[in-house]
Formats: sequence, structure tokens, C-alpha cells
Amino acid sequence: MGKRVGMISLGCAKNQVNAEQMLYRLQQAGYTLQEDVDGADLVIVNTCGFIDSAKSEAIDNILAMGALKQEGRIGRLLVTGCLSQRYQDEILQEMPEVDGVLGTGSYDDIVSVADRLLNGGETVSEFGDIDAPADEAGRVLTTPQHYAYIKIAEGCNNFCAFCIIPHLRGRYRSRAVEDILQEARGLAESGVKELIVVATARTCTARRAFPSCCTSCAALRASTGSACTTSTPI
Repeated sequence: MGKRVGMISLGCAKNQVNAEQMLYRLQQAGYTLQEDVDGADLVIVNTCGFIDSAKSEAIDNILAMGALKQEGRIGRLLVTGCLSQRYQDEILQEMPEVDGVLGTGSYDDIVSVADRLLNGGETVSEFGDIDAPADEAGRVLTTPQHYAYIKIAEGCNNFCAFCIIPHLRGRYRSRAVEDILQEARGLAESGVKELIVVATARTCTARRAFPSCCTSCAALRASTGSACTTSTPI
């Protein structure tokens, strides 16, 4: 049996999709995924760092995992997501129970980071380009079987004074329509009945590609019975 990995994913649906992609990569690399973090060789806390309540929730979960680590009930502790992107140095400096941090531009490095943490015993800090093209990867769904989120874009170009998202997730970049539809078909064929479209700036995608997606999703519903919806109006 491969090394055991447990994950706690916090925050928005977009972050949940990233968590599912990381789980898929780890599973493909031979890691054993477990729902209960107790007994895991590696625990990943995939965080939100957008508002104060989300930061507090993330810190509480990190400290709770740190307590389990001190008791010998888990192995290594990795923090990923927006909190790690926002506080790249502070987390390792102020939370000694954390063994590694991975930024929002490095989700595709999750396997190499896990390998380094478990095989080398080193402290890892990995932060890639947050403006890189939207990632294409398989997923291990963590939603109930009847629905799944489908992320159509990443980042935002607006740089509003009250919002830190562009600094955490990079500039706006949309996935190719063909990639979105291929994922939608695969999810529908696996039994998902509702596909919930998520992105930070869906209106950008709406202007560029969403009409084509809607037409194709209508055909998808006709052939599979699966429906596409959005969490908020576009």
C-alpha cells in the first residue's frame, strides 16, 4: 500500500476543484487517499485566505493538525491554497508544526512536494507562476455523486481595491471551450447530474466563450440528462 494522504479542503468551490485535482495526481502517483486524516503519513490543509473569518478557519485547522502531529497520529503537514500564497514566509516562520507550503501556482507540483516531504524529511516551500495557463488535470470528486463543480477560468484582471484575488490567483485566464466540454462530458458519463459552473470572473468567459458552452451544454443535457448551472448570475 502506498503512503497515506488525508486532506482538509476549505473555502470556495474553486479551491475544492484544486483539491480534487491534487488528490487525483497523488492517487495516480500511487498514494493511498483516506477520508480520515488520523493515521495519514501526510495531511494537506488546502486553505482560503480571502477574508478574516476564512483565515481564522484555516489557522484553526492547521493548529488542530499540528496537535495530531505532536501526538504522533499523523506524519507530515503541508499547507496549500490561498493562505499559503498570501503568507508565503510567515506560515513556516510562525507555525513550526508546518512542514511545507505550496502556492496556488504550484498545484501540479503536489506529487514532487509530497515525495520530498515524505522521503527527504526536508521543509518545502514551492511557489510557481500564478499567471500560468489554467491547469488541466483529472479529479477525485469530493462532492456528492449527483453534482460536481466545473471551473471554467482562473484569476481576475479587475484588481479592485477591496479584493486580493488577483494577487492570490493571478490574472484572468480562461480554459479552452473544448477542454471544458470534454470535462463536462466525462462528468456526465460518470453519473453526475448537475454541473455547477464556477470562476472568479465568469463574465469574462461569458463574453468570450460562454455562449458556445451553453449551446454545447444544452446538447449535453439532451444526450445525457445532466444540466449545467451557475452558483451566481452571469
